[in-house]
Amino acid sequence: MSLKYYIILPVVWVCLCFPSGAFGQYIQKETVNAKEYAVIYSEGLAGSAQWTPGFRMMRNGATIRHQVSHGNGGNPIVNDRIPMRFIVAPTDVAGVIWMQAEGASDGNGNLDADFGSTAATGCRSYGSTSNGGGRTWRVPTQRELQLMWLFRKPVEIIYPAAKMESENASTSKTYWAATEKDDNNAWFFDFKLGTPHCSWQPKTTAGYVRCVSDY
Repeated sequence: MSLKYYIILPVVWVCLCFPSGAFGQYIQKETVNAKEYAVIYSEGLAGSAQWTPGFRMMRNGATIRHQVSHGNGGNPIVNDRIPMRFIVAPTDVAGVIWMQAEGASDGNGNLDADFGSTAATGCRSYGSTSNGGGRTWRVPTQRELQLMWLFRKPVEIIYPAAKMESENASTSKTYWAATEKDDNNAWFFDFKLGTPHCSWQPKTTAGYVRCVSDY
């Protein structure tokens, strides 16, 4: 029998970018295609805050390009809702700049265009690893990454060898989000023990990415 870990109270987040009234969201260990994963569900959210099953969060092998409150060009605003469920990767990809996390080698200069070329890096190549299990993986949106922080302890229980939170309060552990601020900056979340923080940083900064996969 699988265990479920719930958020049972409304969440007010310091970054003021997490959906209000979050109730009944949960994470559980689940076997998907013969491999065990941490799966986050957002069933407790209102319909207006949740993508319906089958919504495609990816285009050309990467998360649809977007900013916090609007889509880039004619893209949908993928950051304004949470998928009904998504899979959290068992391990990190470390030491990647934002473009590498996306699995791309150019495309920063035009926010309204999809990436011009691809690279076998980050979440694009994660599926070819033993941990990736042959699935298609992408960089989480800002809101997905914040939900992953709220469930950081259950993630730790499910993946004890790959904790997301830093080991001590003096060490930062910054994770990339797919959400862009502008041409040169993207959003990240510092899973620093005791003092979590979300903001933006230059896309040329090396950090972590914990990929996600659409169920």
